[in-house]
Amino acid sequence: MLPEPSITFTVPSLHDGIPIDCRVYHPGSLKASPNSPPWRKHAAIFAHPYGPLGGSYDDGVVDIAASTLLRMGFLVATFNFRGSHGSAGKTSWTSKAERADYMSVVGFLAHYVHFLDPFRRITLRRTESAPREDEFEIDGESPAKIQIHPPTPNPGEELPVMLLGGYSYGSMVTTQLPYLQTILAAFEAPTCGSPAAEIRLRAEHLADMQNTLLASARAAAVDRQAPPSPRKSLNLRVGGDESNRKSHESHRPFSIDLEDKIRHGIEELMARTKKGQKPASRGNGAVVDHLHPVPNLTVYRPAYLLVSPLQGVVRNLTTMSLPTPLSNIAKKLWNQLPARNKSPSQAENIQPPQPLSVEAEAKLVQNPTLAIYGDRDNFVSARKLRQWTSRLEGIPDSQFRAHEVSTATHFWQGKLGHTLRDAIQAYAQFLLQNTDIIK
Repeated sequence: MLPEPSITFTVPSLHDGIPIDCRVYHPGSLKASPNSPPWRKHAAIFAHPYGPLGGSYDDGVVDIAASTLLRMGFLVATFNFRGSHGSAGKTSWTSKAERADYMSVVGFLAHYVHFLDPFRRITLRRTESAPREDEFEIDGESPAKIQIHPPTPNPGEELPVMLLGGYSYGSMVTTQLPYLQTILAAFEAPTCGSPAAEIRLRAEHLADMQNTLLASARAAAVDRQAPPSPRKSLNLRVGGDESNRKSHESHRPFSIDLEDKIRHGIEELMARTKKGQKPASRGNGAVVDHLHPVPNLTVYRPAYLLVSPLQGVVRNLTTMSLPTPLSNIAKKLWNQLPARNKSPSQAENIQPPQPLSVEAEAKLVQNPTLAIYGDRDNFVSARKLRQWTSRLEGIPDSQFRAHEVSTATHFWQGKLGHTLRDAIQAYAQFLLQNTDIIK
């Protein structure tokens, strides 16, 4: 099961700026122990099912998928779509706003992972006189017998994976996302004060905070393993306060009170950014104040994970066969919907989601994608899912694959949860073993 999140925070949605609840879980490679595997910047996002029917980042299937990816070495992010759990706003009919919510988290995670490099200042190097391979010199001090993995690899040595996924409604939104490059283009040089700029600054600021906390914890662990020395062999303290460091080491999420500190840190970061760049001017003389592109931004290899993917219209969620007590909730919700239409003009604005764009579907074929579903799905017939997956698998050079699980329904209860976990684990292992491939 998932541990306590490493950080809990909000990001503004690219759609309208409303705050979206997010959680980030750090993998074992970011633990204090110097024996932890190297941090290779693999990251994943996993989205939850339909909010009006109780979906949130606390969903059991989200827990299975996210905890499995975390154990496999991914830094994992989960979030609540608008109107779900603690996120502001209301669930939309078209899922257009939810796509923007998801894209906001993608932009945050891509930049957070890029700036997250906590161990770059903890350097271990062999001494000329060291007789054994596990004897190192720590920042100029006497040799210490410490078995430790190599430092964080150069980003150019390996292409990290960015795995985007979701369950049920979250899976449907995932399929509607554009290419990863298209999403990140919105964050390349955003206007200051825009949601995209705010997301970038939050990512950089939170990464800086975690760099301090994680490096301090790792340095302390290395120091404890070193033999006694007249002077301290390593005592890295870049900043931050002891209460926050203690909170992180006990694996508790950041307090909501930290939001003010985050905001203050972002304002300071923005002030420093403005000093280092000149505003660009438009042809009409108006000044455009924007963030400069991040130099050498980490390039990710996109991949996709679709659990119990939905096909068709979102509003069908309220009429499909659901187990008790969800069926009663769905019927009640459906009966209330006509009353929400204030006028005929507003009713005309409620449109079902459009079919997948060429770009959205192409990304599932051109990049590694796994769709996992049951042959007894309550929401979508196995026949329709087989037709859809077979069509995508049949495209020449397709990287799309489907895995149908016998007797599984939409909800993956009991032992079927273990089957789902094993399938996700096998897929994650495949991705980590093929990180030199990009489409």
